Amino acid sequence: MVASDLEGTEIPSGEFEVESWKAYLWADATRDDEMAFRYSEDAQDAGEPGQLVPHSMCQHIVFEATGGIEATMSRLSDDWKSGTVLGGLRADFHAPIETATSFIIEGEISNIEKRDGSSGELTIATHRYTVSTTDGEPVYDLEADMVILGDA
Repeated sequence: MVASDLEGTEIPSGEFEVESWKAYLWADATRDDEMAFRYSEDAQDAGEPGQLVPHSMCQHIVFEATGGIEATMSRLSDDWKSGTVLGGLRADFHAPIETATSFIIEGEISNIEKRDGSSGELTIATHRYTVSTTDGEPVYDLEADMVILGDA
């Protein structure tokens, strides 16, 4: 059950590194033809130090580093598989996401809001994450809204 007392709950921090093959496949699967996401030589030709990770992978990185989708959603509801969806993402990038870089991810449940939707009652749980390098350099901030349908 989602409860208003979850607001401010710290999400266990974690560390994650995107391997070059995963960035390549992600770029291919999302039809991102930017070669800097596929090969380090092309990234260097574009003025980057190495292969880049597509920005669309930002949510995957934070979820993997903090226990995966199962751990993320189980904090909110015992029955999350029957009616929980991603409501939206907001990201603010401070630096390129590079492969073979270890990222430190910290997060919290920053807001819980109950609403009446066209299909009935729903709860929006906003997760806020900060992602930085192991040297403490900020890479991006992310907010992800999880929408739980029904009386949560």
